[in-house]
Amino acid sequence: MNQVIGFRKFAYTDPVLLMAVIGLLALGTVMVYSASSLTAAETYGEGTYFLRRQFFWILVGALFMVSLFAMNVRVIKAMALPSLVVMGCLLLLTEVASIGVEAKNVTRWIRFYGLTFQPSEFAKPALLLYVASYLAKRGDHIKDFLRGLFPLLLTVAVFLLMILRQPDFGTAVVLGVTIAIMLFVAGARLYHLTGLSLLSIVTAYFLVHSVGYRQRRLLAFLNPWQDPTGSGFQIIQSFIAFQSGGFKGQGLGDGTQKLLYLPEAHTDFIFSVIAEELGILGTMAVIVLFTCIVVQGFRLSLRIRDTFASQFTLGITALLGLQSLLNMAVAMALVPTKGLTLPLVSYGGSSMISTLGCIGVLLSFSSSVTASRKMAMRKMV
Repeated sequence: MNQVIGFRKFAYTDPVLLMAVIGLLALGTVMVYSASSLTAAETYGEGTYFLRRQFFWILVGALFMVSLFAMNVRVIKAMALPSLVVMGCLLLLTEVASIGVEAKNVTRWIRFYGLTFQPSEFAKPALLLYVASYLAKRGDHIKDFLRGLFPLLLTVAVFLLMILRQPDFGTAVVLGVTIAIMLFVAGARLYHLTGLSLLSIVTAYFLVHSVGYRQRRLLAFLNPWQDPTGSGFQIIQSFIAFQSGGFKGQGLGDGTQKLLYLPEAHTDFIFSVIAEELGILGTMAVIVLFTCIVVQGFRLSLRIRDTFASQFTLGITALLGLQSLLNMAVAMALVPTKGLTLPLVSYGGSSMISTLGCIGVLLSFSSSVTASRKMAMRKMV
């Protein structure tokens, strides 16, 4: 892969990927304001509270994206181990009472100089970066369980356990499935992956049935009307939003479920607000934009000859695709409720910065590949 230096890569930027990202950011910003203005006015005395903060996070994320875009593959690869160590330390710091921030009975955030951020959002790409680097270095041993697969799985397991302790079951599931996809593509033996899948299913069963709120979420998914004012409330309100929206929607800003009926309307359930206000047309627009990102990402992974860059691209694309799919599936009650945001659309600083950083990596790799091919064609001519 040709190493085009710095910002000269802008000339080779993938227009489909970039426009899909801009489209989701624009739609998300509008919908965050629509979904949060009443709550912000009642809680903070100003309806634009969340909107202004969302603008700020997008700006910070855009700067992070451009910084990663300017880096070449070697620099990004060199960040694998340092970033993993830093993210591991930050995940541990959430356990420290004076640093970790608890909200709604979970401790997923760290407060630092007045700013609060969620380490697990940054740990996701950091872990994928490490896995890609490991597969590039020792990919020829990946079929050997003890020499190749086990050391990697041990590192992954430690990180997933730290994330589960917060607790953040949804993030752990998405990360686990993403890494399994990377291992499959890297050539890991199918019976090793099958064994790990069975072990993961048993572990998930234990984690669900050993914690009360997870059991309630599962029962609410199976029959939300059994407890319509309790565990089934979110799902029922989301149903109402989709039913009210119909094909064309109620109109931007005219939805009613966001008016203190639908919990987490501007974060976890923003897809439901889109469904009510913009209808099927709005939800299909979101799906199409995410599909563009996923398709371009997978195409890029196949085009890249460098093992590390190809695997990291695959991991980022699978992560964004799975998280967006799971968020939308939760809103439509196709899976039990999980506290996962809709990337690039939901309100949230950590998620926005982390996701835009991942997009910066995809754009960087895509530009390098395109530049390399065009230069090769010029030499042939």
